[in-house]
Amino acid sequence: MRQIRAFLIFSTIISTVLFAQEKFKLDSPFDTLQVDKDTIVIEKSEKLAVAILKLDGNNITEAETKALSDRLRIEVFNAGVYEVMEREKMNRILDEMQFQLSDCTSDECAIEIGRLIGVNKMIAGSISKVGEFYTVSIRLIDVETGKIEATATEDIEGTLGIILTKAIPSIAYQISGLGKLETIPVISKTALNISTDPIGVHIYIDGLYKGESPLEIEVEPGYKHRLKAVAEFYETWEKVYELQKDQILDIAIALSKKPIEKKEKSRERRSYRQGFRVRYVQTGQDKKINGHIQLINNNLYEPTKLFKEEMSESNVSFPSINSFYGIEIYNTRQVADNISFDFGLGFFRADLGSWIKKNLDLGDIGDLIDEDENYSLVTWSPQLTLNLRLAPIRYPLFYPYFNIGFGYNLLFMTAYEDEKSLGGPIYHSWGLIYGIGFEIRFLKPVGVAIEWNRRKMNMVLMDIDKVTDNFKEYELDEIDMTGNNIGVSLNLYY
Repeated sequence: MRQIRAFLIFSTIISTVLFAQEKFKLDSPFDTLQVDKDTIVIEKSEKLAVAILKLDGNNITEAETKALSDRLRIEVFNAGVYEVMEREKMNRILDEMQFQLSDCTSDECAIEIGRLIGVNKMIAGSISKVGEFYTVSIRLIDVETGKIEATATEDIEGTLGIILTKAIPSIAYQISGLGKLETIPVISKTALNISTDPIGVHIYIDGLYKGESPLEIEVEPGYKHRLKAVAEFYETWEKVYELQKDQILDIAIALSKKPIEKKEKSRERRSYRQGFRVRYVQTGQDKKINGHIQLINNNLYEPTKLFKEEMSESNVSFPSINSFYGIEIYNTRQVADNISFDFGLGFFRADLGSWIKKNLDLGDIGDLIDEDENYSLVTWSPQLTLNLRLAPIRYPLFYPYFNIGFGYNLLFMTAYEDEKSLGGPIYHSWGLIYGIGFEIRFLKPVGVAIEWNRRKMNMVLMDIDKVTDNFKEYELDEIDMTGNNIGVSLNLYY
């Protein structure tokens, strides 16, 4: 009887609890039954599904709004009353249905989203900043009825960090029906709370790098501190602050973009360190050449002929020359203010002026024969020169210098009978060149120079044919052309 009575009492208690659960819809995660000191778990209640929309931001940045919305989602989940849908899952469902979430600001839109994603409740709200005051306000909306079931609001003076760590958890507890948390900030430090637009700006305090924004930096109170914000492609921002003890100062910095500079191609200034020189040279070597011509005339009718062709008339001699002048063309380069190199080619010829005039008059450059003589000996010399010029002293428009170099020289002595070539010897030598001169520069690109040079040319026969052997036989194998010359040059620079 005693056991039957106990069983009837236990059955009555169970029936009463089940009736109360069905009638009052307990909201706790588990419905429990307390019998004496033993707790009996009756069943696990289903949590209501809730989705949280991003808060509307007023006077705060997009990045700050997103951070606060994510924190609210975490705090509602930690409260343990609702089953919170992940933001990524909600966005994925809406993307598949091509729903524009960015345009959703009204309660009607929130209800429509709730029905699309299949949740029971929707949480929406806003956060605003006026001066140093922040207001966070959210509302719980029932998807089925479309009514606002609960609201929660927090007004806090302080920093964004206090909103994140104090106001958002309190709001989450209130909307979950768990009461309000303590949100009064306790200031126990002196600090700068820095936010920037754009974010990720390099922050310096008193010249020391502190990190990237947003961040909070503690400073020593009662002193002036120089705050500097630096970012690529933005103007550097800098300002001095002085904080009192236990003061936290919010600083919002908006950097200005640097103007895009259009680089104009600057015209390169000409240096006028290179150019060309055309030089007319007068030598005194005609006497040496005439002496050699006289030796040739003395041996014209010896048993062995001098030239490759015999002369058809007897007792004929080659005439002497009146002058031996030349023209040189140089490429010049200035490697320093007082050093330059010249590389050039020269052409020297007996009676150069008369030869040029006669060929211009006759219109036949190839005619090398004197009109008054049946026989002639044409003497000409090409010369190759490399020269170093040094100008240790420079004056305005006036440049004195001395030069030293070397060259390679050829001397052709070709005999003609009327227009018929009888052949002739070719002499050659390497020679040293040195001298002095000065240049007058009227303009940067134009100058005129006068030079004195001495060229060493101890020339010997070049062994090329039978004529060489004939001239050697009569000891005509050398001719010393060493001598002085005076030149005038026109110099053009670029």
